Amino acid sequence: MRTIGYFSNKILFLFLLISLVVSSVNAQSLTKKQQDSLYLLNPRQERNQKIKKSFAKTFVNFDGNEVSLFGALALSKQLINDNGITAPIIYLYNDLNTNSYDPGFNGGFRIDGIYKVKHPYTLSFGVNRISAGSNYKNIHNLYPFIEDFTHFKADNVFTTLNVSAHYKKLLPVNAMNKYKFYAVFGPSLDYKISSISDEHLINGAGNRAFLNADLGAEFDNKGYYILYAHYKLGKYLTSSTVPIQLHRFEIGMSIKTKDLF
Repeated sequence: MRTIGYFSNKILFLFLLISLVVSSVNAQSLTKKQQDSLYLLNPRQERNQKIKKSFAKTFVNFDGNEVSLFGALALSKQLINDNGITAPIIYLYNDLNTNSYDPGFNGGFRIDGIYKVKHPYTLSFGVNRISAGSNYKNIHNLYPFIEDFTHFKADNVFTTLNVSAHYKKLLPVNAMNKYKFYAVFGPSLDYKISSISDEHLINGAGNRAFLNADLGAEFDNKGYYILYAHYKLGKYLTSSTVPIQLHRFEIGMSIKTKDLF
């Protein structure tokens, strides 16, 4: 019995030894690439890899892509044409027509990069708290019974989400090795996320989206920070019974996130 047990243990030991040798040979026969591919059998990992490769091909010409946080003071005024309103409701013209730029603010983040090595650009995403003065183009009156009036009361304070795409043109200014000045221009889109007054909805002026044409200048201090001044002229994206133009001047600063955190 002891002899049989001895041979059984010996056979089991040889079997385990042979199994380890075969496994080692198979592992060594696989190339490094084949061994790495064993870890990509997870469908989710394979899908993520495909997405990354797709993005890499799409944005292969976009370099740099520095992320910055920005904040700005925004001075706004809206030019209002209420000729399309025939409602009997009236508002005193002098009470609504301020014809001034009122202060608001905005903030968000922007990405600065270079397209095909020679075309600087900026993409920005932000939230705007707009407080706008009003300038009514039309004055109605029923002299001598009623003094100057308007049929429409515009929303002066509202919040929007903004997306901007700007092209940056380097200006040939002295000391470019220290400081850089850019002229910037491009489109931007605002979408109102705050509530719209009943006055706007009743008169068919409840548009939420408006498109802007942006123009401005930027000062880059050795990459530490950017000071900028932008002018935006906005109009509703769709037709409205009360056409409104929104004029904005933004004065702000952006700082790279890697310098903040």
